[in-house]
Amino acid sequence: MKRQERLKARKRNKRRTILRMALVFILLGGLIAGIMNLHALKTWAAKRYVSMRFGDTEISEEEAPDLFEQLKQWVPGETLNLLLVGIDKGSVPGEGGFTRSDVMILVSVNIKQKKAVLVSIPRDTKVTIPGHGAEKINAAHAFNGPAGAVEAVKQISGMEISNYAEVDFTAFKGIVDAMGGVEFHLEKTINDPMTGYLAKGDYNLNGEQALIICRSRETLPNGDLDRIENQKKFLKAVMEKAASIRDIQALLKILDSAVKYLQTTMQADMIFTLAEALQGMKVEDVDFATLPGDAPTPAVGQPWYFVKNEREAAKLFDNIKKYCSTKTPEEQAAIKAQQDQQQQALTDVDRSKVRLTVLNGARLQGLAGTVAESMQQMGYKNVKTDNTRNAYLDTTVYFKPGHEAEARTVAKDLDPNGDFTITQDSDVTSENNSDVVLIIGKDYVDG
Repeated sequence: MKRQERLKARKRNKRRTILRMALVFILLGGLIAGIMNLHALKTWAAKRYVSMRFGDTEISEEEAPDLFEQLKQWVPGETLNLLLVGIDKGSVPGEGGFTRSDVMILVSVNIKQKKAVLVSIPRDTKVTIPGHGAEKINAAHAFNGPAGAVEAVKQISGMEISNYAEVDFTAFKGIVDAMGGVEFHLEKTINDPMTGYLAKGDYNLNGEQALIICRSRETLPNGDLDRIENQKKFLKAVMEKAASIRDIQALLKILDSAVKYLQTTMQADMIFTLAEALQGMKVEDVDFATLPGDAPTPAVGQPWYFVKNEREAAKLFDNIKKYCSTKTPEEQAAIKAQQDQQQQALTDVDRSKVRLTVLNGARLQGLAGTVAESMQQMGYKNVKTDNTRNAYLDTTVYFKPGHEAEARTVAKDLDPNGDFTITQDSDVTSENNSDVVLIIGKDYVDG
């Protein structure tokens, strides 16, 4: 390749990384720029182009002095904490002229370590709002706008916050469609009359489906907590998809579909400063957490709240401040050692020696035989099949004492993304004269 062609290619790469960074900023509040493996960022043409796309997204101090009173000025190089708020501008405003926030995520980025933590705060978290007393935290935005939301999260977390970003839910639909979809594994079926229906399973999500996942909570077993788990998985999937995009025009299309739904206190120059400092950061360097707490049953006539666990929350935010992680270094090392041990155990399993019984609990003719044949192709030599006495909704793997590694290997071979129950039960394994008994439930068929 000639020198001139190499220079042109290098400039295209720089523009692409800047645009990709801007896209992730819109999605996550501007702090995960480095996950896109950013390179040099001195491409002024691309910088001007992105700045033009941001247009009227900036919230100025003149427009919102009360908000800036709540924010601590960020010093380049220091840890940056930003509150990302998701709202639905189609909902009815409160007495302050603002809508309730539907999503609150506190994002903390350690510039030196190139690590980030995103803490989701349940919308029903109990806080004290000045002038209103005890309220759910999503009311803070309705009463006092962005300033109220920041003040409430500072109260809950004990963290200083330097910036604020607000994204309308409508943005997700256009972003996902412009991306060509986002791969996602839905663990629990959503059947919400307010948002829509999605059966559990694997998807290349379109925009409408993404909105269902981000909004639905009413019919999920654990309500908003299950929705938060779906949102965290969705954000991670979007980050991974954004990191894979190489075409500049595709990035511009996504950017165009998103900026009109964004408002933030961050200026374009600040975003580029962050991106330059965070180059080389990866998706694996981003940690996700939910505010620790519980939802005790209220007294008759009293409102329902999610109540922060003071001890666990203090530990979480202390770890974020010190290590930009949800865990201490010792806890991280212990988890890594356990994962390595489990992986080694799976690697060491000799499938040919596992006595496996596959039971059809889904009442679908021939299912056990089909699964058994698949297992045999993977190296299992001693496989029996039968039907269960009763129908099973959930696929379950039972193992004989001392054979947990074999059971986990069977579950992984059945479906690497499956969320199956794995439990020790000597009665079931003895009855079937097996080391592992795999009961195929209706969820496997539906999924």
